[in-house]
Amino acid sequence: MKAIISKNNYLSHLIGLVLVLMALSDILESREVIVVCALLSVVAFILCFPMKGRNWFSESMFFVIFLLITSLVNLFFTENGLGGTITLLGNLLLAYAFILVENKKMTPWVILSYAITIGYISYKLFVLNADPNDIYEGLSRNHAGFVVVFWTGFLLFYIKITYNRFPLIFPIFGLILSFFLFGRTSLIVSTLLVLLVFFFKFKNNRAVQLFAVVLLVVGCYFLFISFGDKLTSETNLGEGLDTPRWELWRIYWEHINIVNLFSGVDVNVLPMYDQFGGNPHNSFIKFHSRVGIGSLLFIILFFVSIFKYIRAKQYYILGLLILLTMRASFDGDILIGNFDFIFFIITFYWIKSD
Repeated sequence: MKAIISKNNYLSHLIGLVLVLMALSDILESREVIVVCALLSVVAFILCFPMKGRNWFSESMFFVIFLLITSLVNLFFTENGLGGTITLLGNLLLAYAFILVENKKMTPWVILSYAITIGYISYKLFVLNADPNDIYEGLSRNHAGFVVVFWTGFLLFYIKITYNRFPLIFPIFGLILSFFLFGRTSLIVSTLLVLLVFFFKFKNNRAVQLFAVVLLVVGCYFLFISFGDKLTSETNLGEGLDTPRWELWRIYWEHINIVNLFSGVDVNVLPMYDQFGGNPHNSFIKFHSRVGIGSLLFIILFFVSIFKYIRAKQYYILGLLILLTMRASFDGDILIGNFDFIFFIITFYWIKSD
């Protein structure tokens, strides 16, 4: 499907404004800002239609409608509120509009969104010397690490599709922040982000790659010697995979039956979940609890996207998608959340030129 679209400046700036508001909504932890973002995303979505020369994205619109229907059905079987459906709608339409309109006019907005988020976390860590668990009120350090990984991944994605560049400064700074946030999964994924960007930046220079690998190993060795004890205790690295997450996931799957397979499991009534605020610590399990059968359609389309990126040899975007998926698999900050649009955009960007 080829898009027939005029790159209109005002629409680019409107979408960019929503990106900034989404960044602010996370910092302010404001439902009101999320609602405003959803409304503006609807406006952007409506404005996209006169700019098309034919019925483009028809399959995508079926996906959007199906998820909205299943999220509404979920309300009758769980204690979830309408806010999740509004958040999901806003993220879906924002991703739709971004993919349709994406151009260089959005660059200042994307950078501003990243700077607001990363700047806020850096200010709390290095200026106020805040405890990582106090950066976001009522949320653990894992959320801050999640934010760093997702906004860094989104900026790397945008710079690649817009300028075909692989800047190392952003993933390196993300790795530094993850180190001070003491988030186990964020540390691992941030390290892999650095390696991914480095590989593609110097993929034709084996000598540089070898030197960098040696330098990374030596650097990690000295960091471990200097901070190993603290890092192990603060991040639970010493426990390996033995964490409450596995028990939460096991409990969820044990309570699935024929009805809630379609409607979604109400995590508010599951044992142990009250200790974690109803958070299964897995965005995909959380998605099923909010949209039921709609999440299974998403998973199917997710693997279709992986196939599409492999077929198109878009290995860099595929790498970013896999790393964000790894991070999302160990926390419940997306699907449904403030960063869904990032995941939707990177997952389905292939349809722009398919």
